[in-house]
Amino acid sequence: MEKVIKRDGRMVEFDKDKIINAIEQAMKQTKKGVDAQISNKIANYVQQLDKDMTVEEIQDIVENKLMNSNRKDVAKEY
Repeated sequence: MEKVIKRDGRMVEFDKDKIINAIEQAMKQTKKGVDAQISNKIANYVQQLDKDMTVEEIQDIVENKLMNSNRKDVAKEY
């Protein structure tokens, strides 16, 4: 991925760790806790799309991936 278009219009470098951290923070709010394998898998998927995206587009992809996983509980927190 090249750039992320922030809500204020700025373009910043993609940082996979930000996605992982956001997912894992949401996981901490659930009873099942953190599953690093899922957060890494989703972040890798977004990175492999290799295109400029807005923060909202990334959030939609992450939520969709969570809803299609066994961690639907995390999507609600995310």
